[in-house]
Amino acid sequence: MFRAKLTVAIVFLLVSSCMQLSGQDSSTLLAELNQVIGEHYVVSLKGKILIVDGYREGEQVKQDKVNVFDLDIETLGFSETEQAVIIRCYSEYEACVSRTLTRERKGKDYRNRLLFAVPADGSGSNIETAFRKLLVSLTA
Repeated sequence: MFRAKLTVAIVFLLVSSCMQLSGQDSSTLLAELNQVIGEHYVVSLKGKILIVDGYREGEQVKQDKVNVFDLDIETLGFSETEQAVIIRCYSEYEACVSRTLTRERKGKDYRNRLLFAVPADGSGSNIETAFRKLLVSLTA
């Protein structure tokens, strides 16, 4: 009886410490992503909801929200055509990204994907790597 209670207590402690470590890892990975995406985006988390604030000329122009489990990590990659790192939703027909425009502007409908434009002096690979690490950490 004592042995069973001890085993349960040890398992509980291990699970608790792993949960704390993964939370710390996620915040570290989020900070790394924000560092590499530059001044045009700020990424934050609210539970498993990824929030991406987009800025142009120092003014917020959009806010995208998406559940990390709705993003298809296999589609994460750099598009030379669009000069952006892009990840698509699992379904092309369902809009998983909720977008709020804070400044009126014309543009394409991106509700089935999330996009990070790459600065002219960047390659996109560092953004792709940092974003992949964060998503793997959050969906594990």
